Amino acid sequence: MNTHWFLSLTDAQSKIECWRQEYNGFRLHSSLQNLTPDEVMAAALTVELQNA
Repeated sequence: MNTHWFLSLTDAQSKIECWRQEYNGFRLHSSLQNLTPDEVMAAALTVELQNA
């Protein structure tokens, strides 16, 4: 998103939200042992359910 033209405010909001979700949820994070936040959350929920 270094340089990007948007057709409207709604278009900008939609594209920025898609980028935010990809950046925060789908890319690997070295601080999470190269897992995605979604993978870490799924593992935590699995452990929590097993311990319940």
